Amino acid sequence: MRSPSTLLPASPKLGFWKNEKGFSLLEVVVALAILAGGFLVVLNLFSGSVRSVDFSGQYLKGVTLANSKINELEMLNFEPDELSGNFKNEESYRWEVDITSYDSPLNDSKLGIQLQKILLKVLWDDQGQNRNVELATLHLKRQAYPVSDTSLEQLFTGGSSPASSGEEEGSSEENSGSTSTNVSGGTTTTSTNTTGCPSGTTFVFGAGCQ
Repeated sequence: MRSPSTLLPASPKLGFWKNEKGFSLLEVVVALAILAGGFLVVLNLFSGSVRSVDFSGQYLKGVTLANSKINELEMLNFEPDELSGNFKNEESYRWEVDITSYDSPLNDSKLGIQLQKILLKVLWDDQGQNRNVELATLHLKRQAYPVSDTSLEQLFTGGSSPASSGEEEGSSEENSGSTSTNVSGGTTTTSTNTTGCPSGTTFVFGAGCQ
């Protein structure tokens, strides 16, 4: 007779490998997708920062060129032969200037005071997009003749006009018997002889001219 067979216990190594769990293909794909998404976000941030630096550099160059052109026009008394053109060393940048009269209460045609508004624009092309910066300043066009400090003070403080001031000075001069002459902003007073004595003599009270 055959003896009944006995069941042998399973090997410990086989049981260990049987209970071990691994990653499925779906989990691997999801993990790779998350990593790829994070990498794209970081790449976009990096490219955006690089673009911002380049953009700032373009505007900085535009402002520098505009300041240089303003100084050049100032040396020409803001009377250029051309109102637009390209920069010599920066062919991709061009400039335009607009010179107009500026309305201001300081303007005075009698004193030759006229303010001008200078608007300078620098333009360039940035990958198909038009970029520009603008600088504006005020300029005193010309002054026909020197004016006294009193006239300038009245002009800026809103005092009486030079004509009325001159009339008041004239009346005071007639009453005091003296004349004032304005030379380069200074005042020279000359007294007139009201005693009737000849030139070179002095009037002494009670004794006459001596």
